[in-house]
Amino acid sequence: MAYYQDLASTPAPADTPGGAPGPQPQEGEEPSRTRQEESRYFTATVRPGKEAEQAEVELGKHWTNAEVQALLHTWAERREELRGAARNKSIFLEMSRQLQQLGVERSWKQCRTKYKNLRYDYKSARNSHATPNSDAKHMRFYSQVDAIEQGRDLGSTWRGPERDQATPMNQGDTTPLDGNSDWRPGGGADMGRNWQDEEVRALIAIWGEEPVRQRLESAARNRDVFQHISLRLQRLGVERDWKQCRTKYKNLKYISRSLQRTPPSHAHSTPSFYREVDAILSKGTMAQAPPTHLPKGEPEQRSTPITCTGNQATANSPHLHSSEIISPVTVCVCSLSLEHIPSTGMASAPDLKIGKKLNEGKTKEIYELSDQPGHVLVQSKDQITAGNAVRKDQMEGKAAIANRTTSCVFRLLQDAGIKTAFVKQHSDTAFVAAHCEMIPIEWVCRRVATGSFLKRNPGVKEGYRFSPPKIEMFFKDDANNDPQWSEEQLLEAQFCLAGLSIGRCEVDIMSHSTLAIFEILERAWATQNCTLVDMKIEFGVNVVTKEVVLADVIDNDSWRLWPAGDRSQQKDKQVYRDLKEVTPEAMQIVKRNFEWVSERVELLLEPQARGRVLVLMGSVSDLAHCERIRSACAAYGVPCSLRVSSAHKGPTRPCASRPSMKVTASRLCLWQLPGGVMDSGR
Repeated sequence: MAYYQDLASTPAPADTPGGAPGPQPQEGEEPSRTRQEESRYFTATVRPGKEAEQAEVELGKHWTNAEVQALLHTWAERREELRGAARNKSIFLEMSRQLQQLGVERSWKQCRTKYKNLRYDYKSARNSHATPNSDAKHMRFYSQVDAIEQGRDLGSTWRGPERDQATPMNQGDTTPLDGNSDWRPGGGADMGRNWQDEEVRALIAIWGEEPVRQRLESAARNRDVFQHISLRLQRLGVERDWKQCRTKYKNLKYISRSLQRTPPSHAHSTPSFYREVDAILSKGTMAQAPPTHLPKGEPEQRSTPITCTGNQATANSPHLHSSEIISPVTVCVCSLSLEHIPSTGMASAPDLKIGKKLNEGKTKEIYELSDQPGHVLVQSKDQITAGNAVRKDQMEGKAAIANRTTSCVFRLLQDAGIKTAFVKQHSDTAFVAAHCEMIPIEWVCRRVATGSFLKRNPGVKEGYRFSPPKIEMFFKDDANNDPQWSEEQLLEAQFCLAGLSIGRCEVDIMSHSTLAIFEILERAWATQNCTLVDMKIEFGVNVVTKEVVLADVIDNDSWRLWPAGDRSQQKDKQVYRDLKEVTPEAMQIVKRNFEWVSERVELLLEPQARGRVLVLMGSVSDLAHCERIRSACAAYGVPCSLRVSSAHKGPTRPCASRPSMKVTASRLCLWQLPGGVMDSGR
């Protein structure tokens, strides 16, 4: 960071083995940032190459309905080849070329990944429909994939992604191939009901209100925001639940951003409501925000501001054209008074004067603060990496999760007397920190022998406990795989940062602080019945005070956590590293683990004497009722946790079988919810 000055120009001493390859401190792991670009928050500019640009396109671009339709047709033509091929790269290369001829820019890897995901979703939906008493799963394009898997002819005269929906198809076994042909076994028709223009206008009007827009942009968890939107819509006669509102919101955002990325020469028409959505995303009013671009030959149309009241715009207004009249639904929405939206995160933070970007790594961006000399803003990103960025994926909400974890950990350590660079949490995804020059050493503290330590010490068995904890240090050098150093090598390096020479005193401070930090966090995690196996931290020199302080970040990338000491329940980033194939379902598991850690970290800051409520559900069918219980507890400021564990045979079994339920509160209310509470009306 500039939290952090560049030390790339500081070479390792000639007589130190800095050039010898060495293992990393954790098995299969690179820290959650680029060694010499981000973790020291270098002021050097990162110059992304073609590979980085391609990776960004591969990871950040979702498939539109038209693109999926094109893929399905190319898949149908080659289904027999795909079934019999052990290696299918050449097939997907040909499919990619065919898609490019249709105007769909997708690599062969993207085609193969989407093909696998469609097959997986199809099998999951089919199995859920065939299994009695199971929750039926919803899948878009189910009928088309089913036709391909069953060997039936799609029979479509579809011509390419330039059309929003398919042209008429043949009769018989074929099914319509459009983006709205959702299959929902046993489900109602409401989920598949198309949005009417008036409904979309009402949704956009509420979305465009400043408090709503800010909450949607800043909240990591936005369910309560969409529940608020759904309630507002219901008052206007628009029956849409919060999930439908969220899905439509995401679709509108994606269509707008896709059109922004599309060259004007390739755009055929402007989608409905594009200008309104573009204005919201541009943080301007609908009347004032200009469109990003218009396709050739497309006449510019004016949009009426959504901030009008019920008597401001009528059909008889001389300055309005007929195409500009807002529907009565929209006008009614605009006239509603703003309501309080429940907060899922921190309150809206004051604006900062953000200066130039000092550095951008894999998981965060660093900005200088013009109005706060000696401080920087650390902005997290929704990206997760492993293996020196060999594996890199987008994980929605990861920035907020990591930022919340880091902020809580630093506050906990500051309360315990540890000097850190952390100043305050600024928003859901960013925090303010002191400007530091980073010391290029990664300190690792281990309580249990595992990971790369076993490779370097083959005589040690996995699970061996170190008492006191074992401390290691590694020189941060990507080119040489972060060689392990000794204190003597560190002293011989004679680093000088922010005018402070790193000598024996500074090395002792870092060594003793590493042990103290580990023991503080180890005892804190023990209150949650969770074993802190090992962790890695970094130090920097505050450019203002010239002190050695704990810097960088401490999040779920920084440690190994084993609930109840059981490695099979690990909740850290190792779960992501161990994935053989990255699928949407696997990424959801990784995200739930990160959320689990983030929630538990917040509990570490709570007073020990504070009471808690633990609600045990017999099954997930009771979740809706339990959510109301949790909301009621929150109204009184009482923390409430929900668990699924049957107590039909007594209260001992769920408590004994789930050690992770233990909490730190001296007063705990254990509430077992009877099964079928929603059906019985109790």
